[in-house]
Amino acid sequence: MDDRKRTDVGFYHCTRAPAGSVAVQLAAKAHARGLRLLVIGSADRLGALDRALWVADPLSFLPHAIAGGPHDAHQPILLSQTPEPLNGARLLMVLASGLPAGFGGFDRVLNLFDDGSEAHERARIDWKALDRRDDVQRSYWRQAGQAGWEKMG
Repeated sequence: MDDRKRTDVGFYHCTRAPAGSVAVQLAAKAHARGLRLLVIGSADRLGALDRALWVADPLSFLPHAIAGGPHDAHQPILLSQTPEPLNGARLLMVLASGLPAGFGGFDRVLNLFDDGSEAHERARIDWKALDRRDDVQRSYWRQAGQAGWEKMG
């Protein structure tokens, strides 16, 4: 039996709801489970996600910050343009930007991309590149029906 650490990389094909909305839902689930999360993406995507995390659920608050502040290490959810887990995150969410170098330092990676986008094309390339890697367990999920996800591979 192989005892080497494997990174679980999930590809999440957003066909019904945009990746930004899915990111809010997954961030809420991660926080509810007590997991530290690092979200990486473009400045525009992160700005939109920052605003969405403030108003996603009026009855709760998802503690988070955009990287670069004095309290990055204390943030349960940290939004950044670089894959440096300054908050000690073991869970990485990639928001429409493709897998970064060094993603193997995380236990789990959630790669979110919108249908027909540039990130969708990048996800196809990343999926193929991971095919023969022993240090990665990959899975492909697609939004199904009115709610939920269907595992496709």
